[in-house]
Amino acid sequence: MNPMIDLKKEEQLDLYLMLLEIEKKVKDRPYISILMRACEAGGEITPSMVRRDLLVSLPLKACENLLYRLTDLGYFEEAGVNRERNLNGQYGQDGQEPVFRITDKGRESAQTKTFWQPEKGAYMVYKSKSPLITRLIGQSIIQITRHRSDKGEQRNTSDVLKQDLNKTIKVLNKEENEEEIRIIDFEEKCLSYGQVDTILEIEVYENEAAIKIKPKENKENVDKSEDILGKFFAPLREEEVRDALLAGKFGDSYDKYKKVVRTPFSPEDLRWIRRENIEKPIYEGVEFALVQLEGVRFIPSDEEQARMWVEEWLLRNVDEYFWSDEEFQAYLHEKLGIILEFYPQLGRVTRKEMIDRLSERQNSFYSIAKLEAANYLSY
Repeated sequence: MNPMIDLKKEEQLDLYLMLLEIEKKVKDRPYISILMRACEAGGEITPSMVRRDLLVSLPLKACENLLYRLTDLGYFEEAGVNRERNLNGQYGQDGQEPVFRITDKGRESAQTKTFWQPEKGAYMVYKSKSPLITRLIGQSIIQITRHRSDKGEQRNTSDVLKQDLNKTIKVLNKEENEEEIRIIDFEEKCLSYGQVDTILEIEVYENEAAIKIKPKENKENVDKSEDILGKFFAPLREEEVRDALLAGKFGDSYDKYKKVVRTPFSPEDLRWIRRENIEKPIYEGVEFALVQLEGVRFIPSDEEQARMWVEEWLLRNVDEYFWSDEEFQAYLHEKLGIILEFYPQLGRVTRKEMIDRLSERQNSFYSIAKLEAANYLSY
């Protein structure tokens, strides 16, 4: 299905090389079952519980190391030792074993059945300065990929990332699937590669927009998914965007409440439903490339303009004979309903009134004859 509105423009992204510590959101990890078991047990868990209830084949020491690993990642905190359990000396002569208490982070992970997998390394970070992009997708980072080069101007990383730390960021992975990450730490210095030329495309459907950012050098192949740097979905009303674009082109002549453009009569164009090209559309202060809007409604700007519009249309298009004023008025409502919606008094015009007006026009003989059909039969 084609989008209702398709906005495109060239967009520049800032590109950096950074040493980061990040977390990736993953589902269905084995750790989730441990977190869920701790919640079931009132918030605390021990290595022996992990072995008995979940990982029967794993050595007890390995279960303990696993819980310490989850503690290092912030999912548990140490809560002393269990002095009641006798483990036949495996935790010393008194049979003590460490107890781990689940944290808020661990509870959230158990409830959502997701796990944040830590990673460290050098990453290329694509970042936008566009307020429109940030508002639509809720973040300024467009993509984070593994390091590819080490040439660039040195920058302070905190200046670049101060708004992004510990926030969930959506990016595309190598398989073009969306994944969520968080930046939790970084090296103080980074390398700046200047700006990268891209194409921003906003495809607006009824109540949602698909925002795509693609490398400019591949803009001839924009339909290839592998050319996409970032793809996001955001709530955006097509009606809102359409109103802004039409108001930008027609100014006060566009009535956003009635959804019509009020225009003077022109015999060159009698269509009231048109496909409209907007050369330099502006949305939220941002200029885009030419956009085409379907189904734009035009009506006469006042009653006199409407009367001329109706007369000209009848002169060119009337295709029936009328035996009464009622038939003629029904025809007007069928064919010119959008105009009569705004100028209903024209729907009450009689055949004689229209004949008198058309008789002043050249080439009106056949149109008048159709209006006078009943009169000819009475001769």
